[in-house]
Amino acid sequence: MEERKQRAQHELNRLNINIKGDVAEYKETYMLKVDRAEGNGAVKCINFDEGLFVLEFDLKLNRDTYLSLLSETDQSIYFIYCFQGNCFYATQHNNHHVKLNELQTAIVKTNKNFAGGLVIGKDSDVSLNILRIDIDTYFKKHPDGQTVIAQKLKAFLGELNKRHNLVHFGKLNLEIAEYVRKLTEAKYADTLSELLYFEGICILILASHIEQYKRETTGKINSTRLIKREIQKLMEIARFIQETPEQQFTIPALSKKSGLSAGKLQEGFKFLYQRTVSDFIRNARLEKAEKLIRETDMNVSEVVYAIGLTSRSYFCKIFKEKYHCNPKRYKTKQNIHETVSMGYLENNPV
Repeated sequence: MEERKQRAQHELNRLNINIKGDVAEYKETYMLKVDRAEGNGAVKCINFDEGLFVLEFDLKLNRDTYLSLLSETDQSIYFIYCFQGNCFYATQHNNHHVKLNELQTAIVKTNKNFAGGLVIGKDSDVSLNILRIDIDTYFKKHPDGQTVIAQKLKAFLGELNKRHNLVHFGKLNLEIAEYVRKLTEAKYADTLSELLYFEGICILILASHIEQYKRETTGKINSTRLIKREIQKLMEIARFIQETPEQQFTIPALSKKSGLSAGKLQEGFKFLYQRTVSDFIRNARLEKAEKLIRETDMNVSEVVYAIGLTSRSYFCKIFKEKYHCNPKRYKTKQNIHETVSMGYLENNPV
């Protein structure tokens, strides 16, 4: 655990060259808090494994700031997501700027001969999620692809390595936006369950980047006629559903609330979330149910009522389809997992 923290601290110290501030530990996580003379906000860094980092930028700077993507290793791959605002990618400092828009993805491969950077504009509210993999370091830690995930990741990174000077700008990705929102809500502390939960979300973000890249490079990406204003309305509706899944939603009511036709509502949800509106509502209810089961003492019947359903048997059926376990057993497994986590900490103090 301490080694992970030290690597994260070292990463932020490197950033501190360009973004002046104080690097310190806050609630078990190292952060770079921006000096008031520079602006406001912070950068958080978490190191999950040797060679695998996540950086979360949430700041507003008083001057145009260039951040080099050159790492200390021979080569790295950056998976970049602009959650809010916008910034620019520059192949060289102050040269060949390409705008990275809000909700857009980018993949950048760097090495000692090719290392671009990000330019964050003056007075811009910017929120970025960046996953960085130092290729050589990561695969020295996993030399033979010890897990299925490591094997697939190694194969994918091998594909990217064949491309020289890789810079890929993706399309809008709302799935990653939902994951990033969950990261901001997640607690990151030194309990095993919280560590695994936070790391799991980051792995889902990485998986979404990879899936989108494969779809786009093979010509399988969907197109849409929706404009930015309509996409923002759809995001507001999606957030409204996720925050109040117990409500009895109807397409006419959601259409009236969003100001979008029923057809655009369905088209938008299929494009942005790969789900129909009804599927999205059902998934939001299941996710709230899982959280209630995991974090409260509510029984199954109480959970069913709390998410706006009336049939316990139907709930158990769809819950098992999503989580591969019936609700009652799932709660038992979570309780056991928490007990194991507590035992892990007692035997492995940090």
